[in-house]
Amino acid sequence: MFSAIFKDQTVFIISASIAVLLAAAICYLLAHRMGTRPWSCAGLGAAVTAEVALTLFLPSGDGVSGAGKCVLNRNYAEPFATEQGLLNLALFMPVGVFGILALRRLLPVLAGGIGLSLATELLQTLLPGVSRGCDSSDLQMNALGAAAGALGTWWVLRSRDRALPADAAAKPTAMACVAALVVTAVTWTLWITPVPVDATTLQLTGDKERTAAEKALSHALGDRFSISAVQLRTGTQGESDSLLITLEAGSAELSWPDTSRLTVSLENSSLTSPASFPVDGVIKPPANEKDALDIARRYAQARYPWGLRDTKVQAVSVGERGELGWIVSWRRLNDDGVLMPMRLDVQINTAGRVSQLLVHDIDDPKALPAPTVNKKKAADIALRTLDATQQANNVRVQDCGLRAVDHDGTWRTHWVCAFQSDDPSLTLMPVSVDAVTGKPQEQQQPQELQPPSGELSDGPPGENGPGSTPQNP
Repeated sequence: MFSAIFKDQTVFIISASIAVLLAAAICYLLAHRMGTRPWSCAGLGAAVTAEVALTLFLPSGDGVSGAGKCVLNRNYAEPFATEQGLLNLALFMPVGVFGILALRRLLPVLAGGIGLSLATELLQTLLPGVSRGCDSSDLQMNALGAAAGALGTWWVLRSRDRALPADAAAKPTAMACVAALVVTAVTWTLWITPVPVDATTLQLTGDKERTAAEKALSHALGDRFSISAVQLRTGTQGESDSLLITLEAGSAELSWPDTSRLTVSLENSSLTSPASFPVDGVIKPPANEKDALDIARRYAQARYPWGLRDTKVQAVSVGERGELGWIVSWRRLNDDGVLMPMRLDVQINTAGRVSQLLVHDIDDPKALPAPTVNKKKAADIALRTLDATQQANNVRVQDCGLRAVDHDGTWRTHWVCAFQSDDPSLTLMPVSVDAVTGKPQEQQQPQELQPPSGELSDGPPGENGPGSTPQNP
């Protein structure tokens, strides 16, 4: 994780190191002049400067601030099972330790550690260019880290009569806390928008999850891969959990714990590279869709032969000029023309290698209810879900297609309707309509390989046409 955080950050590492050493030297000299534990003060100055540098000045993201939003995580236990949470805990422990060594007073150090964490979170979301946001989980772990370091160090020193009683400096500390709370309350009211969530970070995994990831990747890519990390992402809004897999070159995602859905991204560029996967027996690059389909079929036959049984296949070039190669997709429809949940998408780059992959190995739902709502009625229902502003842009239904949808373990038949508008800047999410009851449903669109357009598309018909660019899984 550290290698990923500090990759290509040579300038920051050098600058931050100089700042930490400079802060330590200044604190040492000032404390030495005042005769108050110069080495402990130097350590405190270095710890605080390191925290500020890592949380406010370490380049990351796209340089966009948190726009005044603060994430409030309802799962208080989650940060204890995440790398980020444990790192936040460790980051603030030196502040507590050196704070006690320098001041020998418990309450001011506890208040200072919590206040430093609170100020950090607010500045992360309010300062332009910080590219981070306020997160209650970070505040929680930072404060606990500072408190753990302070309490542990104070107890050791107090047992040797080298620290003041716990209530020392209680009055000035209380006054400072009241002032800080007032400033925080005003700032929160005027500039912060709370965003409650059920989970915010990736959780650590064990041998079971890593073994599952290795098995899925081995089936897809043989031994031509190396896993750097496996983390668990908790599903939200009805989505299942998933394992995020970092490869030495590329990434993958595996549904968890069912492991039925795998997406792999080895390459997403017009420049082919050794990171893409070579298909056995392919000796020359594809010249057209037929060649790409033959290569993809050779790959699928060797690794996912179930995807070729009783299915229809389409191949379409991707990129404005086909520079990203071709996506070859296998789909299956039942007797009512309902798109089944199974899918196999193989993206073949211009060198004839697999660059991206999406696999959903799942049995066809049994006893799927036959649709009673026809396409025209479904389109009318979908249009009625739009508000007046959207309807004013001459929005119309482009097409509707039937697909099987899992509702908490029960399979239903839905019409999925996509929209068109005269306003090219207007983007509307598809609307899913229950094909039996006619009730509109919330349509969730997970990121995945863009399939070809047409009746076999896993999504609203026509939403992905030739020339579309595949998304990263």
